Amino acid sequence: MSKLSRQTTCSLLAGPLVFLASFLPKADARWVWIDTDLSIGSPLREVDDGYALLLAWRSPELQISGISTTYGNAPLRGTTSRTREALRRFGLTMPVNPGAASPNELGRATPASDALAAELHSRKRLTYIALGPLTNLASFVSLHPEQADQIDEVIMVAGKTPAATLGFGPGEKFRIHDANFVKDPAAMRAIFASPIPILLAPIETSARLLLDAQDLRTLEASDPAGRFLARKSGLWLRFWTHFVKAGGGPVFDALAVVAAARPNLVMTDLRTAAIEADGNFIVRGKPEGAGRKVRFCSGFVHATKAVILDRLNGRREKCSSARRDR
Repeated sequence: MSKLSRQTTCSLLAGPLVFLASFLPKADARWVWIDTDLSIGSPLREVDDGYALLLAWRSPELQISGISTTYGNAPLRGTTSRTREALRRFGLTMPVNPGAASPNELGRATPASDALAAELHSRKRLTYIALGPLTNLASFVSLHPEQADQIDEVIMVAGKTPAATLGFGPGEKFRIHDANFVKDPAAMRAIFASPIPILLAPIETSARLLLDAQDLRTLEASDPAGRFLARKSGLWLRFWTHFVKAGGGPVFDALAVVAAARPNLVMTDLRTAAIEADGNFIVRGKPEGAGRKVRFCSGFVHATKAVILDRLNGRREKCSSARRDR
């Protein structure tokens, strides 16, 4: 081969190799199990689980150990089939393990609980990222209590401070509830009673991670995975911007993945959480008194959105700003 031919071949290969290398997990990557109620593609359903999954796949700090599905944003059959479709679109080949179909299945064995037990038997330790109700994890703890302390941490999209309204748009007239807790409070009580450390990535914080129309256009032009997400997000974005009149669509679940992959980007502090007499799951400001000690994500570095978009778009992020959003 001539020198010119070798140079041409190297040039042609350089781009793809650099792209692939940017998403290869490091030797010390954090192993994570992701439990999701993904419903992307279902009318008027949230799409943030899809963004969280692609972000986790493209975060070199993480290695996905397993994926399970739960009810929540849609029935279990729907979340399972849509998760499988999303993984296929992302180019990620791994089993999807169905879990509980409702809170009534708390404590029952499922493919999700069996697969998690098998993974912990072989891998010994991992972080559990809960993007939906906690039924699957609580069932696992009930069925395999001897393995609960092998979970380094559960990062869950749940919890709220007393002042949080979870309101959006002008006058915060459109309000949502703390869905992942509300759909199975008994599961949360079971996790509170377990030895698993808890990090909360609450809606009141992640609500500030917004994607707008320009973000979707950029994502659609990136690659097949980005195009799939962008095209499935049109109705979702229209709902948030035209009906709610918010500044964009919130990708709530993405913050939980950021907290796992890039903990230096998020602000956390130690607090006390409790399920109070009125049934609400409230997080108070000081780690003292009755309740479960948790870490609470109260803010994130200003450049977090840029980091998320760079990874979703298949780019390596630039240097991040030191300013933090609260």
